[in-house]
Order: sequence, then structure tokens, then C-alpha cells
Amino acid sequence: MHSMQTRPRAVRSLPTFAAMLMAILFGSAALVGCGSKTNDAPLPDAATLLTDSAATTRSEQSVHLQLTVNGEIKELPIATLSGDLTNAPAVAAQGTADLIFLGQKLTDVGFVVVDGDLYGAITKGGNMQNFGPAADIYDISAILNPETGLANVLSSFTDATSVGREAVSGSDAVKITGTVPAEAVNKIAPQLKATAPSPGTAWIREDGDHQLAQVMLEPSPGNTITMTLTDWGKAVTVAKPGS
Repeated sequence: MHSMQTRPRAVRSLPTFAAMLMAILFGSAALVGCGSKTNDAPLPDAATLLTDSAATTRSEQSVHLQLTVNGEIKELPIATLSGDLTNAPAVAAQGTADLIFLGQKLTDVGFVVVDGDLYGAITKGGNMQNFGPAADIYDISAILNPETGLANVLSSFTDATSVGREAVSGSDAVKITGTVPAEAVNKIAPQLKATAPSPGTAWIREDGDHQLAQVMLEPSPGNTITMTLTDWGKAVTVAKPGS
């Protein structure tokens, strides 16, 4: 008797369960569809976006930099570099880098730029040594210099064209290709000693004040320097080693 009473209840619950399942499935599909929506709006003018981003970059005082060298650039013996940069209240930087030294790759080399000098630890976790004026080696904090750094690179782009939209560090950006004159390349990286314009690509956020998300230079065919930028304006504190 009990089985005769419970079976109808189970049968009657099937349509309800099926309806719930279909609602979940279709609801999930709708959410997936919304999340994958693409921006089909016309691309903004490249020259205008570069000008706006250059103005924003010129006013910034700090940033987190992820630098990657693809290929071989003898004048810049860096494989990767990750660091925080600031130019206020004084120029300073700190982070780690993978370097090419005497044909060998040194990984996670710590560095600090403070009071114009470059400090580095050749071995991971080793003591910081003073290698003298950072500008004699490479002062990465020059990247924020309003006149010679990234802002100048953006202002110097020629034949700029908006070619698409891509996600960089979780943010949507407009991809712009063009050419960067040798003078601008040498200002941000003097050791490259460029004698001809370099192909350049900039990824600029389309929203807000058009922050620079990433820039890539190709100083020689097949060899590129990519700088990915995040945490614009974040407070950066750099302590002098041994202090």
C-alpha cells in the first residue's frame, strides 16, 4: 500500500524537477552568452587615443612594470623584469629580474634604484651591492620620465592605426600599431643606440583617462621589448639597502 501511494508522488515530481533543470540550463546558457559579448563598436582614432594616453602617462608618478625581452637584444641583457617604479617624492624603483650575464642566465636577481644608484644582489637572497649610477647601466625609473619615457614614446608614434581590441591584464584595450622614431627609442633606452625607426605597438584602455596597458618595441627584426603596466598611481615605498 505504501509503494502504491509513493510512486504517484515521484511521478508527479518529475515534471517539476525537469522544469527546474531546464530553467537552470537555459539560465546558465544565457549568462554565458552575456559574458562572451564582444564590442563591435567602431575603433577610436589612433592619433587621438595616443595623445590622450600620453597626457595621462605624463601625469602619472608610479606604476608596476612587467618587462619581457623576446629574442636577443645584446644591448639589453634582460630576459624579464618585474618591478615597482615611482618618481615622487624622488625617483626610485625596486623588483627582480632575470639577466643574461657572461652567457649565463641569472634568475630572480633583486634590484633597487634609490638616490640615483643601482643596487643589486647577484645571487637570490644575497646582499645588495652598490653598482654606482643607475643611468650608467639602465635606470628603469626613467620609464616614468615625462620627457623621455613612455609618454614621449606615445607622443612620437607615426603612421598609427587602430587595429583591434584585446584584453591586457584583465582590462580591455585598443591595439594600435605604428612606428617609433629612433630618437624616442634612444631616449627611453639609450643603450639600444637605434639608428632607424622601430615598429611599435601600444595597447591603450578605451575607458576612463585612457591608461597605457602595454607597449611593445621591435628595435631589430624578430626581437621585441614588451612593457606591461598595471597599478598606475599605487603608492610605492623604496628603502635604501643597508639603511
